[in-house]
Amino acid sequence: MSELDHIHIRLLGPIQIERNGQPIGNLESRKALGLLCYLCRQGKPVARQELVALFWGDKAESRGRGNLSRVLHNISQHLPNSLQADRRTVHFRGHERLWMDTVQMERLARSDQLHSLAAATELFRGDFLEDLGLDDCPDFDVWLTTEREEWRRRVSQIYHTLIEHHTARGEYESSLRHVNRLLALEPWQEEAHRQKMLLLHLSGQRSAALAHYERSRRVLAEQLGVQPSPETEALRQQIEELNDALTSSVRPVPPRLPLLERGEDHTWLVQQWEAARRGAGKLTLLEGSAGVGKSALMEDVLAYTGGLGARALRSRCYNYRTGLVYEPLVEAMRPLFHPKEGVMGQMTGQIALAESWLVELSRLWPEVQLQRKAVLPALDEDTTARHRLFEAVAHFLEAAIAQERQMVLFLDDLHDADQATLDLLRYLFHRLQFKPIWFVCAYRREETTPNHPLVLWRNVLIREGHLAARHLNPLSNESLLHILRRYQGLTGPELGQLGRYTIDRCEGNPYVLEELLLDLGNRQILNEAEDGWRLDSPRLSELMESRVPVPFGVAAVMENRLARLNPRARRLLQVAAVLGREFELSLLSRVSAEPDEWVEICLSNWMNRGLVVELQTQTGASSGTRNGTADGLSDRVAERTPARHLYRFSHGFLWQVVLEELAQLQRERLIERMEAVKTTPPGQEPITPLAGLRPIEESGEWSQAL
Repeated sequence: MSELDHIHIRLLGPIQIERNGQPIGNLESRKALGLLCYLCRQGKPVARQELVALFWGDKAESRGRGNLSRVLHNISQHLPNSLQADRRTVHFRGHERLWMDTVQMERLARSDQLHSLAAATELFRGDFLEDLGLDDCPDFDVWLTTEREEWRRRVSQIYHTLIEHHTARGEYESSLRHVNRLLALEPWQEEAHRQKMLLLHLSGQRSAALAHYERSRRVLAEQLGVQPSPETEALRQQIEELNDALTSSVRPVPPRLPLLERGEDHTWLVQQWEAARRGAGKLTLLEGSAGVGKSALMEDVLAYTGGLGARALRSRCYNYRTGLVYEPLVEAMRPLFHPKEGVMGQMTGQIALAESWLVELSRLWPEVQLQRKAVLPALDEDTTARHRLFEAVAHFLEAAIAQERQMVLFLDDLHDADQATLDLLRYLFHRLQFKPIWFVCAYRREETTPNHPLVLWRNVLIREGHLAARHLNPLSNESLLHILRRYQGLTGPELGQLGRYTIDRCEGNPYVLEELLLDLGNRQILNEAEDGWRLDSPRLSELMESRVPVPFGVAAVMENRLARLNPRARRLLQVAAVLGREFELSLLSRVSAEPDEWVEICLSNWMNRGLVVELQTQTGASSGTRNGTADGLSDRVAERTPARHLYRFSHGFLWQVVLEELAQLQRERLIERMEAVKTTPPGQEPITPLAGLRPIEESGEWSQAL
């Protein structure tokens, strides 16, 4: 193999064999292709006699050996010096410039790193040697069938690991993505169908979960001729009845990235817990932007409190559009009703609640056992009914605290909580704040508006002195570089190059850093080997010279934030993106041809949502004449230039996502408008509002800016 030869071989899915970036020519026969793939997969010398038996077992031995020699010569013509052969064995030689997907996947699958496992699944494009079959080689066909089953088993196991990990963290969308790919691979796997039903239910898609049960029943009947198992039927019934077995309570798992620069934050949170266990706690709010590390920090703190014997009730808020009121608190407290885990089984003994309170609790938790049938009032009844419900939940939680002795109630993403959930949480806090229970929540302040119910409650708590809030800042470059040092095996220059690529682009956000590293793994630029990590520096250099694509997960987060904007405000933000990551207020107003007051309202809204930040205002002044007075005072007549109000998109990837929303033609036209405005004196622009929008006064959108 010459020094310039790079061999790239894919065996998982359609066969692809490239030499120096170009597909090799067709071998003399499919049998020759099968023999080459067999040698590639073995990774060691193979006896000639074995190869003859596999591919020419129906021929005389002398003829079979002759055919083998001819085929090996044909392979050597297409891949010079790739085979090492003697009279007894043949070996497809490994080389530092040889890349095979099977070898890479085996290495990635051995890792305990989440991004490595995810990268391993990306290598699986289909069955092993998907487009190859040799009817006249039965022994080879047996080997091929065994290999295909083994590779399916391996990738299935990886999917199960990823599904379990994301489900444990409450990341149901990620889990569903892996379940769907697993079912595409093995549609007859009933356990995967149950996982999808459960994940759909936990993510608020109960109807979809029941619909998937029907699809799974048809698949099992058509492909296996069987009916769903009792476990699947039980799950369907539990979903229909909103049973207690379906809890979204998240199990503590180690964070994916090390906690750095969070020592003081960790200590502060522990202090809030210590105050709460003494009955002097405040509502604790952990603030920070998406991906900054709030959940990871809380995982560590909850592990600490759990070690001290505290019971953790936990859930995550979702922006449901189906009217699932109280859902986060219902799911957080549901484990208390489990007969093996909670206190409900002792209600009639040590913790006796009145039947009237149990009736109220059964409105939220159907698993509550009543001694008699009761007519349950609707959840949206009058104020008196709501008060009875709230008081029943408070009585039950108070009884649970007395049984457990100390407790933590943690709600993540509180900005997505519905009004009813916030009302109940507020009631529980004020009723139980002097009990040994710690109310702690995490949220993104940029996802709230000034009139958001959480903000209004936060202001009340500040006034009452009952709030403890902590803001998490982005990580420093030093901490980010510390994370990169986990990739052992990289040289100093390689680590520096990786740092320049990732640190500048993640801008202190550990989630964005993780997504960038995962993307490099998917691109085969950062790969895990047996003795460490390998970085393809030339390919990374090429990537750095072009606009780096926004990682899929990061783009999803950014798009969710943008989705909350008024359509006209979002269009104005697109105009700002064309002006650059940093843009000037006056230029934005002139290019958009929108009223100044509307532009200023939008800017205020963008800043409140953390989409843009205001830079230091630039002003200019020139000295005028100076008139003295008898007491030595003077007046200065200054000719001042207009202030330049500058703004900047809060993250480079956010700017890129907004910019990429525009088609190329739209961008070009906006650039033309910008250039025309720059060469036209202010006030003389013959430019109409963008995209044929009516004047803002006529469209009635003033009140919708926020």
